[in-house]
Amino acid sequence: MLSALRSTALSLLLLGFVTVSAQTTGTRSSPYSATKKTTLVQKLADGTTITHESTATEARDSQGRTVQTHTMTGLEGRNITHTMVMDPVARTITNWSSATKEATTMHMPELRKVSQPGSVAMGSGSSMVSAAAGAGDSPIAIGPSVVAAFPADPNLKPARQIDRLGGKTIAGVYADGVRTTITYPVGSMGNDKPIVNVRETWTAPDLKIVMLTTDNDPRNGLQSTEVTDIVRAEPDPALFLPPEGYTIKEHYPESH
Repeated sequence: MLSALRSTALSLLLLGFVTVSAQTTGTRSSPYSATKKTTLVQKLADGTTITHESTATEARDSQGRTVQTHTMTGLEGRNITHTMVMDPVARTITNWSSATKEATTMHMPELRKVSQPGSVAMGSGSSMVSAAAGAGDSPIAIGPSVVAAFPADPNLKPARQIDRLGGKTIAGVYADGVRTTITYPVGSMGNDKPIVNVRETWTAPDLKIVMLTTDNDPRNGLQSTEVTDIVRAEPDPALFLPPEGYTIKEHYPESH
C-alpha cells in the first residue's frame, strides 16, 4: 500500500512538472514577479457564509525557472512558508519550508512521447500520465491504476460548453477570457437536480500566465484567484535557491 501511494504521488508530481514545462516553453524571454490572492466563499444551507483568503507569490526568470511561495498559519498561530521551484532546464523540482532547515530536490527522468496522442511516458519506468487536450475528457492513468473521469453510462456524462469572453485588462496586463460551463445531469453523482459548475479563466497571451480564475461550484462555493500586482522584470536569483544554512537532499526517482 505504501509503495502504491508513493508511486501515485510521484506520478502526480511528474504530471505537475510536465504541465509547468509546457507552460514555460517559449516564455523564457518574459520574466515576471507577481502576487496572487485567493478567496473562497462558501454558503451553508442555513445562510451562514464562510470566507477563506490566502496570498501567494510567484515568479519566472528568463531561463524559464518558476518559483511559487505560499504562507500558511500553522500550529500556535505561527506562519509557515512553503516554497517550490521548478527548473525545466535542469529538470528538477525543489521544495522547502520555513518550518525546517531542509530542502528536497527531485531530479526528473527524461520525458518521451508514446504512440497514444496526448500521452507522455516518464523515463523507462511503467508510470504514465495520459491527458487529453480537454482536461477531464478522458481517464487518467497513474501507474497501474485508472481513474475514470465520468460514469460508464453515456447518458450521465456532463455537458460542457465553452464560450470566448473577449479581452480585458487585469493588473495592467491584457488577458483573454474563456468561460467553461459544465452541467452534471440528474443521477450522475446521486443528485436529484442538475449541477452547474461555471469556471472563467483569463490568460495573458504574451506572458502565458493565468491572471484571474473564478470557479463557481455549488458543491464547494465560489473561489477566485487573481493577480493583484505584477512586475515585468527579472526576479532576484536568490528566490530560486533554498535559504542559506539549509540542507539539500537529492532524490533520483529512477534509482528506486
